[in-house]
Amino acid sequence: MKYVSKFTHKTTFIVLLCLCLTQLVNANELFTLKNLERERATLISDFLSNQLDSQQKQKRLQQRQRQLADMERMVLRDERLLNTKSPMVNNAFKEYDKTFLVHAGAEQQRSAMNQWLTNVNLTNETVLNARAGYR
Repeated sequence: MKYVSKFTHKTTFIVLLCLCLTQLVNANELFTLKNLERERATLISDFLSNQLDSQQKQKRLQQRQRQLADMERMVLRDERLLNTKSPMVNNAFKEYDKTFLVHAGAEQQRSAMNQWLTNVNLTNETVLNARAGYR
């Protein structure tokens, strides 16, 4: 009788531990997508920065684009996202051209920044013709 109660307690504990660990693993399903969004925001922030000269900006943008391409590959290969019913995941794949800037740009033979400018309806001409100042 004592053996059965110890056995059931151990079994119950192991089953509960496995369930908790499964929940912890599933809690990070969106981890890769959130990192991708963070990298994309950093790339755009560096592009819009006035604190860098043109050489520094070019070097930093190239580095950020490589990092963003790696993150995009990770998200595209992450099978956990396919099983997720999150609106963030649905919007990310629905808005492919905005989410995956490097890959979408390569498909259309553009840089990631030109892809972003096209997505927000800006062209090089409108940026160059814009006047800097306060409103």
